[in-house]
Amino acid sequence: MLAKTTSTSDLSTYNSKTYFRQNLLGLQTAKSRRAIEKVDLLLLAIEAIDINASQTLAFASRNLQLDKTFPNYVEIWKSRCHNPMRKSTRNAPITKESFDALVVLLSNMAEKFHPQIRELLSINSNQFDYNNRWSSFSSRLDQLINERMNVRRGAVKKYLSYSADSNSFHKKLLFTLALSSGKGGLERLSSSIFEPLSQRL
Repeated sequence: MLAKTTSTSDLSTYNSKTYFRQNLLGLQTAKSRRAIEKVDLLLLAIEAIDINASQTLAFASRNLQLDKTFPNYVEIWKSRCHNPMRKSTRNAPITKESFDALVVLLSNMAEKFHPQIRELLSINSNQFDYNNRWSSFSSRLDQLINERMNVRRGAVKKYLSYSADSNSFHKKLLFTLALSSGKGGLERLSSSIFEPLSQRL
């Protein structure tokens, strides 16, 4: 049975805790840039799982009562553009409110697509069907990285080289999403958000 979706009560609990240090996110430090980069990549992975996922972001934001921070999809997109790896990037540091809201939204989206994430990580499914699902996901994710990211950046080249060499990078994104959903998922995501994704497995 799937755990319950992140609710507004979960959001209230989340906002009452200090998961992120204000002085860290108020500066363009290496750690803060890495965290924003990771959140954006994980959202890209969700978009790769379901081509219509980006259209549900604004709806999920309203359900989570994040309207003040993200009144529409454009504001969500602007916040994601703080990722320094993007082709269109914003130089000003992201606000703590926007970053926290992105993390809440990411955890909620990971819960919504948990069945698909589980299928992509399952070793018990029909091999032919699994290969087709995996091929669709991985090629879509690589396409999104090529479309949205600055492929001249060293980190982006690494992502694409990892993809060409093995499935480990893609699977690490999926494992992170799987752990970000369900009961306690938001807290698990928050505690790991500053850990790098780029190393090989």
